[in-house]
Amino acid sequence: MRLSNGEALLAWPLAQHIITQGWRYNSGKSHNGIDMRTVIGNTSMRPVYSAEDGTVSATQVWDGHTKDERSMQSYGNRVDISHASYKGKALLTRYAHLSSICVKVGQKVKEGQLIGYSGATGNVYGAHLHFEVLLGGKRTNPLTWLDDAYIVASSNVYTYGPGEHAVERPADAPAAVNGLQIIKATGLTNAQAWEVYMLATKLDLLTMQLYVAKFADANNTTQDVEVGPVTQGDAKQVLTLLDKLGVQGKATVEAVQDAA
Repeated sequence: MRLSNGEALLAWPLAQHIITQGWRYNSGKSHNGIDMRTVIGNTSMRPVYSAEDGTVSATQVWDGHTKDERSMQSYGNRVDISHASYKGKALLTRYAHLSSICVKVGQKVKEGQLIGYSGATGNVYGAHLHFEVLLGGKRTNPLTWLDDAYIVASSNVYTYGPGEHAVERPADAPAAVNGLQIIKATGLTNAQAWEVYMLATKLDLLTMQLYVAKFADANNTTQDVEVGPVTQGDAKQVLTLLDKLGVQGKATVEAVQDAA
């Protein structure tokens, strides 16, 4: 988004903000982006979101065997999104090593819109999201475009260099949002549980195995359901539905703490 002071504040492309490699690798070698941890529990395939409104300018499907660092194939499955210019220069974000892509070239996307899922394609040693921000065709430190709601996986992770800083947030900027939530609802009728199931399907949570339901009684007339861990935006939709069904009082919400 563009703030009242003219700054461009990009949204985090993942719900959890754990930096494993910064603008420079932990070894000190130039990295030109940041790597973000995608593992939560027993899955590393996480939803990836657009950092700002824009247009998908490029996608790449990994060929499965090219890992030359000089080739764009080293990025694996990749999405590039072009945004409104910043101080007269083209602004682009890049999302790499995806397991799958949900958008097409030329498609208009909104900030926070699902564009793919994280994975381990391309030249990687393990699953993560590689995120870049390019201004005028040159890669820049992504942490200078994001808010400071993040943690580093170790004290070796590079954050800022001399003269670099996070985006200055004016007083009217929205508060930073971080973290995931788990929603548990007990004793729902089968019809009510079905409504939650349908919403989970719409939010593509079944693919991620983020919806679980089990019968709560011997006659199979009521169900206990669990949704999550999901972003606060998805959690709000689930809670709104439970309120509409008149059963929000049967639900509990747990915050998922980021862990290094």
